[in-house]
Parts: sequence; C-alpha cells; structure tokens
Amino acid sequence: MEEISIRFNERFKPHPDFKKLQYIQLSIAILSIIVLGLTLTWLVSFQRALVFILSFIFLTLCLIISIPSIIWINLYYLSVFYTFTEDEIIVERGIWWKHKSIVPYNRITNVDMRQGPLSRALGLWELRIQTAGYHIASGGSFGAAEAILQGIKNVEEVKSFILGRIRKLKPVAVEAELETTLPKGLEQQILEELRKIRGILEKKG
Repeated sequence: MEEISIRFNERFKPHPDFKKLQYIQLSIAILSIIVLGLTLTWLVSFQRALVFILSFIFLTLCLIISIPSIIWINLYYLSVFYTFTEDEIIVERGIWWKHKSIVPYNRITNVDMRQGPLSRALGLWELRIQTAGYHIASGGSFGAAEAILQGIKNVEEVKSFILGRIRKLKPVAVEAELETTLPKGLEQQILEELRKIRGILEKKG
C-alpha cells in the first residue's frame, strides 16, 4: 500500500501503519495512567491488602477503557477514505457522525505537511489542505485546514499530484473573496470615480 499509484475517482485509505500509530499513542496514555495510579496508591496506603485491592480496581478500569478504544481505532480506520477526482479532493471520515470534506483544487492556497516523533518513526505524514477564507467562514484560527489527509506514507507522490492539479486549473479563491467582500454598487462607484479622474487629467493635458 506504500507504493500507491494515484488514480482519479479511486478511493484509498490511510496506510495500515496509521492504526499502529494510534495503538502506540493509546498504549503510552494507558501506561502513563497506570504508573501514576499505582504510584499514588502506594503513597496513600501502607496496608498491603488495600494496595492490592486498589491496584486491581485501577488496572480493571484501564482494561475497560482500553477495549472500547481499540474497537474505536479500528472502526475509525474503516471509516476514512480519500478520493482525488479531476476537480476536487474528497475526504470522508466518522463513525457516529459522518463528515465529508470536498475541496476544489482551484481553491487550495497551501498544502501543509506535518509529522510528529511517533509518525516519523513509522514514516507517516499528515497533509493539511488550506483554502483562502476558510478560517473566517468556519470561525477558526488563521491557517485552519479545510481537509486533513492522515496516515500518508507516499507523501511526495500525493503532494506532487495535488500541486500538479492546482497548476493545471485556474485559481478562483482570490476572485471569490473579492466578490464576497465588495459592497453592492461599489464597483460602479469605482468606475465613475475613475472616469472623473481621467476627465481631470485630460483637461490638464
């Protein structure tokens, strides 16, 4: 799956190591909780029997948390799909609530690549697709991603494919922003002012 050849309208998933990454993150979180819990148990109690009971209860709770988390990781992975059409990128995800992001290539302003320490060890990347004005429309911070592609190993191939489509299509993000921000009738007023300026310049000439 690492050597994917991208094709139009063909759905593909994150690399299987994306699940491994989530398992590692879950394991680190559970181990941290276990160590903290056992340490606190030994500090607050000097009775061996009570320590054993509290430790057993605590470990059982961790197990109860771990099982649903493992199931959730698998279901989430099954829900994620990416599709590259000739005109847009489609990202689908979600277990209970399905979320579908559709981003036209000609509205993309930036493709951001991110990789944490654990992701680096597994060779996984995250691509964040940004469009002009999205952070304003969504109420998010500047540079918010409209679509996120997680668990990507062939990152250079995917990024080159996206940038290639962007270059081939006429960008509309800037024009769309201007159209939405100009007040009604302002364009006509600008034209009239330009005509007046031209008339003044002609008289002086």
